[in-house]
Amino acid sequence: MAPEMSSAGGVLLRDAAEADMAAVHALNEVSVPAVNSLAPDRLARLTSDAAYCRVAVIGAQLAGFLICLAPEAPYDSPNFRWFRKRYAEFLYVDRVAVAARHQRRGIGRALYRDAAAFRPGRFPLMAAEVNLRPRNEQSLRFHARMGFEAVGSRDHGHVEVRYLVRPLPL
Repeated sequence: MAPEMSSAGGVLLRDAAEADMAAVHALNEVSVPAVNSLAPDRLARLTSDAAYCRVAVIGAQLAGFLICLAPEAPYDSPNFRWFRKRYAEFLYVDRVAVAARHQRRGIGRALYRDAAAFRPGRFPLMAAEVNLRPRNEQSLRFHARMGFEAVGSRDHGHVEVRYLVRPLPL
């Protein structure tokens, strides 16, 4: 992982630790439906398979997290498999969340930039999906500002997603 680093506003980005997992899980669950609900054991497996798993911390509080996978990860998500069928190399954003009280402070952007700088040259693009139903307008705007472009969509019945990619580096 990338070394620890501070950014403006007293935000520290660092590798997620086992001690962070309860807070990461809690933030994930309050962020539903923007991200899917995830049982603690599934989160543990996801983070152990992750190529990138970092948290944003302000003081002693978790402000956000980002979990990304490499294409060779043993992950069964249909959205991840969609990208794997179409792209040989990519850094897949499985989930990102920023605590409501810390939103609009650049934490999501800092996490994405940190992930994009992770293992330079290894990944030619970053891939993500965003809900169209239920609509996640905030995430759609965020990804558009970050330069992501739509490359497809899929209706899963209970949810519809838009697939997005962004060439790296950011």
